[in-house]
Amino acid sequence: MIRKNLSILLLMAICLTTVFSCKKITTSNADPTRNYFPLTLGKYVVYDVDSIYYFGLAGTLYEIKSQMKYVITDTVTYNKQLSYLLDVYSRPYDGAAEWIGISQIIVTPTANSLLYYQDQTKYVKMMFPVANGASWPGNQYANVLDSPFSYLNNWNYTYQNYHLAYTNSLVTFDNTVTIMEDDQNVNYQNVDSAVAGYRTYAKEVYAYNVGMVYKEWTHYTFGYPDSSQNKSGYSVVMKAVEYN
Repeated sequence: MIRKNLSILLLMAICLTTVFSCKKITTSNADPTRNYFPLTLGKYVVYDVDSIYYFGLAGTLYEIKSQMKYVITDTVTYNKQLSYLLDVYSRPYDGAAEWIGISQIIVTPTANSLLYYQDQTKYVKMMFPVANGASWPGNQYANVLDSPFSYLNNWNYTYQNYHLAYTNSLVTFDNTVTIMEDDQNVNYQNVDSAVAGYRTYAKEVYAYNVGMVYKEWTHYTFGYPDSSQNKSGYSVVMKAVEYN
C-alpha cells in the first residue's frame, strides 16, 4: 500500500512538473505585440487605395482609385525559415470587377523581427517586442545603389503612438501602433526657388489582431519651382475598409 501510494504521488509530481514547465515555456516565449501583424492562414484586409503618379516636365498627372486585398494564403520554407505567402489582389474602386492577383509578398517571422520580401527588396518591417520610441534601419537590405531605390537609403523606422486608437477616416481601430518610416524634404515648398529638390514621406499604422490599416508612401523629385507640372514620382495612400 505504501509503495502504491508513493507511485501515485510520484506520478502526480511528474504531471504537475510537466504542466508547470509547459506553462512557463509558453508564457516566456509569447509576445502579444506580434499580433499587430497576425500571421494566420486566410487572414485578409481590403483597402481603398488612392494613387497619384507624376510624370515630370511632360506635366502629366494621373490619379487612380482602386481597391487592394492582402490575403495570407500559404506557408513556405524561404531561406530555410518558415514564411508566409501574402497574396495581393486588385480591382476597380467600385468593386464591380473580380479580384485579380498582381503580386506576392513573403513574410518571415524571426526571433525578434518581421522580414518582408516585396518587389525583390527585403525590408525589416517590424521589430519585437513593440515599444514606443524603438527604432531600427528598416531598409538595411535594400539595394540603394540601384538608382530607382536610392531614396530608400538611411530610413530609420520608429514606433509611435503605441496602444492608441486610430482612425483612417473610414474605420476606427481601438489599439494600434504607428511606424514612422521616413519624413524628408529638400527645398519642399520652394524654400529656395532656384534649387531642385525632393519630398519623401512614409508611414504605416497597424491595428491589433488586424494588421496594416493605413499606409502612405510618397516620393517625388522636382525642379523649380515646385509644382505638379515638374514633379516626378508618386504618392499612394491605403486605408483598410474590411478585414476578418
